[in-house]
Amino acid sequence: MAEKTFKKIFFRPNAKASPQIPLGARSVGHYRVMAADGEKPVVKHFVQMFWGVAGTGRIRINREERLLQPGEVAVLFPGMEHNLRAQDAPWEYRWWTMDGALALKMVAAFGIKSDIHAVGPAPVELFENLTGAIRDLSRKGERAASACAYQLLTRVVATPHAEVADPVIDQALRILHRRVADPQFGVEELAEILRLHRSTLSRRFAQVVGVSPVQYLTSLRVQNAMSLLKESAMPVAEIARQCGFNDANYFSRLVRHHAGVSPLQFRKK
Repeated sequence: MAEKTFKKIFFRPNAKASPQIPLGARSVGHYRVMAADGEKPVVKHFVQMFWGVAGTGRIRINREERLLQPGEVAVLFPGMEHNLRAQDAPWEYRWWTMDGALALKMVAAFGIKSDIHAVGPAPVELFENLTGAIRDLSRKGERAASACAYQLLTRVVATPHAEVADPVIDQALRILHRRVADPQFGVEELAEILRLHRSTLSRRFAQVVGVSPVQYLTSLRVQNAMSLLKESAMPVAEIARQCGFNDANYFSRLVRHHAGVSPLQFRKK
């Protein structure tokens, strides 16, 4: 039996999110479309995210036509033209839209760009929860829909060890995580391994990750140390050593800078 196009879509009936809802879930949909089937190009004024489920679609982002594969999310911002169609049959995807005073600011704060992001399989249960919440027309339903939209948003940014666009920086991140406990390891050696000048590495790293490699390595070591402080009874000096710090006093100052309290006070919190 030949597969057919289906489109399921649910809208919040109010034109705007309630003032009390800074991140509004405007609509949600689940589409399966045939080859060359698509939407009429139109500019829309809300944040929309398309999550590939099966097959391949074509979507225009920043004036460039791109392919959307299963496990990828395409992000479109307000004021962008929506122009998408199936590349092969059937193309199945889920999507949701967000509005409200903080929708765009929150997406930007998460570091999500208008692009295609590899994030993994679509969380079907979350999409179904969002559908149910949007169909609930009470204020409670609107709040629940906002919470579901936020959860979906975090799934886009919470994929661990996702490859970054720059393969050299992706390699740098993997090396940093592997060598984090080595107190002798630093950015100079990282640059040598990657055969880059340190300044070039720092510039490219900051462009992709948002912080310098020194800041990233230091924060990674502090993060590991804070976990050990909570999960073990090891002396502070031993935790410092295992997390790549030769100087326990310097380590204590870093923890205080990040957590606002000393390592021992953090352990007791």
